[in-house]
Amino acid sequence: MSHQLPLDLKAPDRFSRDRLVTDSALSAVLDVLLTPQAWISPHLMLLGPSGSGKTHLGHVFAAETGAAFLDAGDTLGLDVAGIRTGVVVDDADTASEEALFHLYNHLQITSQPLVLLTKKHPREWRVTVADLASRLTAMRMLSVPEPGEDLLEAILNKLFAERAISPSPDAVAYIASRMDRSVSAAQKIVMELEHYANGRAFNRSLVRDFFDDSMRFSFGDDDAV
Repeated sequence: MSHQLPLDLKAPDRFSRDRLVTDSALSAVLDVLLTPQAWISPHLMLLGPSGSGKTHLGHVFAAETGAAFLDAGDTLGLDVAGIRTGVVVDDADTASEEALFHLYNHLQITSQPLVLLTKKHPREWRVTVADLASRLTAMRMLSVPEPGEDLLEAILNKLFAERAISPSPDAVAYIASRMDRSVSAAQKIVMELEHYANGRAFNRSLVRDFFDDSMRFSFGDDDAV
């Protein structure tokens, strides 16, 4: 059975634009994303690994352009005929191929933007609908850049501030130099550090101990029987 688009299209607060921390490279991607009127065609693919921020970018695009934001599961049995807005599809590589095919064609006709968010290049999707495969490979592709240490530090500082934590600058720099380069990794490490601190000052010594203990936990204690 086909279904209509969800009525509540508001982005969760955690994905609002004022919570998006950017540097020059990510700002350049955002500038392109938010000017669909300048795209050669109304279709665009945003590629990035898990935790890169592409879902956040997709929500910002939807909020600022009036597009509908769909998860992959929302595309199952989707009725595209009545759609009058642009559409963002998260985890598009796992979405309904039939829905994506009809969305592509419908939004081409109605001159509305389609943004597909994906962790995989379309060549890796193993698409079975041949006409969809050719359309996907023809889409303009933007890649979410890997955050540098300056951006990671800015993200960490924002996450700490939201928890009313004031770490020392050298502690934040130490975290950024040791952590995986993703927003999700930053969120996880801030939460774990808050628990680990247990009231202690958030300084470089605390952070160093946290990483040392994490390594011992991961690889085991050589002195353990």
